Amino acid sequence: MTKRSRVFKTQAVILRRIDYGEADRLLTLFTPEYGKIRAIAKGVRRPTSKASGHVELYTVVDFVLSRGRNFHIVTQATLDKPFLGLRDDLQRIGYASHFVELIDRFGVDDEENEAAYHLLIAGLEWLSEPDVDLALVARYYELRMLDVMGYAPSLFDCALSGDPLEAQDQFYSVLDGGVVSSRYVNESSHVIPLPLDVFKILRHFSRNSWENIRGLKIQPRQHHILEKVLHATLIYLLEQRLQSVAFLRKIKYLNPDSDVQ
Repeated sequence: MTKRSRVFKTQAVILRRIDYGEADRLLTLFTPEYGKIRAIAKGVRRPTSKASGHVELYTVVDFVLSRGRNFHIVTQATLDKPFLGLRDDLQRIGYASHFVELIDRFGVDDEENEAAYHLLIAGLEWLSEPDVDLALVARYYELRMLDVMGYAPSLFDCALSGDPLEAQDQFYSVLDGGVVSSRYVNESSHVIPLPLDVFKILRHFSRNSWENIRGLKIQPRQHHILEKVLHATLIYLLEQRLQSVAFLRKIKYLNPDSDVQ
């Protein structure tokens, strides 16, 4: 068996960081090759540290790491993508924390998921776009996240019968994993009414890239139903509520004119 090198390079998004010891920080990183890993950035909290600006939250960083028993050690960090559009914007930061929380909750330590890694970077780039509908980005990202994590809801065939779904008002069942035809609603439970226009939006999301989604104009009512469906699915799968959603709602409460959904 080939022995792994003690020192290795990887690109990563910084998901979380906490103070560790007197001057260090413990970083939670999401990488394309190794999935979720943890590393200590030694001395980074010292005023004289040149590395502090390279280990900011929700940035892409090129790391050189030394393998450790419990945590890896950061030996070099170079900022690659700072996502400047997120800075000094509480709403965008709130949504970024939501995207990161989903990756953190779904991700498994030391388990590769390159598709999820690239989706996270794409999501942060979408959030950084000027004049973008942040709630639209969030709903699209949430559906895509379910897909790359292997939980894509059934949107074209009935989740119970497997029959093709017709273009009409339908019902969404979290427990059954997708849209349930009206004729089978009595056999399901906890269904959410899914009007045709919102049903079409979900299908459109699933079929198209962000370039074909960003121009959509979605009404508040539609946003509300999309959020209800997707958040119910995420909470069911993760078996816990999302802290970032509570934070986003607090932002909305403090700033009623914001576009937070």
